[in-house]
Amino acid sequence: MGWIKGEGEIEDSYKISKIAAHVPGLVVYNTFTNDTPYAENFHGVLLVADVSDISAGKLSKVIVGDEISQYFVVIEELAVARTIIFSPNTWELCERDNIAIDPIENERAVKVRYIKREPSFSLEKYQDSIGTSVEHEKVTRDCVRRASRLMSNAEFEKTLQKYIMKTVLQKPLEYLSEMRLATIVFVNMQFRGGESDQEQCMTVHQAAIGIGQQIVKHHGRVNKVFMLDKGCTFLCLFGLPGDKQEDKCAHALQAAYGVHELCQKEIPNLKTVSVGVTTGPMFCGVVGHPVRHEYIVIGRKVNLAARLMMHYPGVVSCDSVTCYYSKLPPFYFNELPKKAMKGVKNPGVLYQFMTNKHQM
Repeated sequence: MGWIKGEGEIEDSYKISKIAAHVPGLVVYNTFTNDTPYAENFHGVLLVADVSDISAGKLSKVIVGDEISQYFVVIEELAVARTIIFSPNTWELCERDNIAIDPIENERAVKVRYIKREPSFSLEKYQDSIGTSVEHEKVTRDCVRRASRLMSNAEFEKTLQKYIMKTVLQKPLEYLSEMRLATIVFVNMQFRGGESDQEQCMTVHQAAIGIGQQIVKHHGRVNKVFMLDKGCTFLCLFGLPGDKQEDKCAHALQAAYGVHELCQKEIPNLKTVSVGVTTGPMFCGVVGHPVRHEYIVIGRKVNLAARLMMHYPGVVSCDSVTCYYSKLPPFYFNELPKKAMKGVKNPGVLYQFMTNKHQM
């Protein structure tokens, strides 16, 4: 007589699959016996859609954070926007007769023009080769993502939850997406260069813990950590469900200043730290496939915060809306000179948030 699972076990399995849907496969199938910070070099292919970059070769998989919150970062130098660049290793592995390319002057990398015919690739063989370290329900050939068939495992579930914001864990998926008035804090750290992989891993780990503590202390959340050619960037959110405060703008500015001070004093080999803060209506919610999605924020003020961070280096900058709704005295703010910023029209008056001359 066959064994039939109880309803509770089905629900538990469904729960861990819902959690895994928010987490990249490289995290789901990571070796979790390693302590953080954890860095692993591997040879793979990295596709970054927003800059259309494909590179193959030595990548660094880095996991940082504490026992409460952890973050996953892949470190690789990226390509120029709106191009598809193959690194030398990628080009060596390609079916060259099938790809039209343009050489890049003084470089071994190449720029892709077009693919002549659709290549063949066995998705089934690839799926069979991954995820052998954890237990799955029966995985069929029409399974979109192997991680959507994880067997129930309480400890594994707790580990995956560290990579997901509490905002996401506290509400059902169908209630997570909305237009919302929120405050964005972008933090960018640029380094002097010359660090080893281990030193870079330790630096990002130290920053992740310190920045995370400052942000949570002021009722915010770290949404993303990523490494690009312009350094290490943290995207932090204030005013999300469960964290909403009437004075969220003041909290965000105080957290931004605390992060700026922390990085300057404690992060080694730091060249500059820049913070951009903006407030406004934006889409806050989940995008992607039912078995693989992520919580993101989209809006004009999100873009403006990123531009402030890059165009006003070394300071905490903010827009006039954040300044106004913070209700802080004028002497905390110094008007910044106007600058042309890509994708930004009429940003209004911009300010540098100054030191906390009085206890806030």
